[in-house]
Amino acid sequence: MITKETATDIALAYREVETAEALLKEITDAMDRREAPDLRDAFGRRHDGLQLGVPSGQNGHRLFNVPWSLAKPIIETHIATQKAQIQLLTNQALVEAGTLSALPLPPAAA
Repeated sequence: MITKETATDIALAYREVETAEALLKEITDAMDRREAPDLRDAFGRRHDGLQLGVPSGQNGHRLFNVPWSLAKPIIETHIATQKAQIQLLTNQALVEAGTLSALPLPPAAA
């Protein structure tokens, strides 16, 4: 049986991909029209870029107004990373379900 943790991790990775792809489309479409993306916060305020950071708290850190030109490759990399994670988790789920033997490790470098 697939563990709850593996199933949750797969669902969260898929959600990240969907969210990131939608954001990337908005940014790309606006940049193709040579416009700033019209993305607004919860209060309806428009911003000149995105925020990048660690959530709030004592160790929280944030960068404000990350330029769209930098946001695009960051989002593309995030999508690729999440898709790779989905593949790994899918293989793990197959092993947990008993439908696939554990994948062999690559041979050690000589």
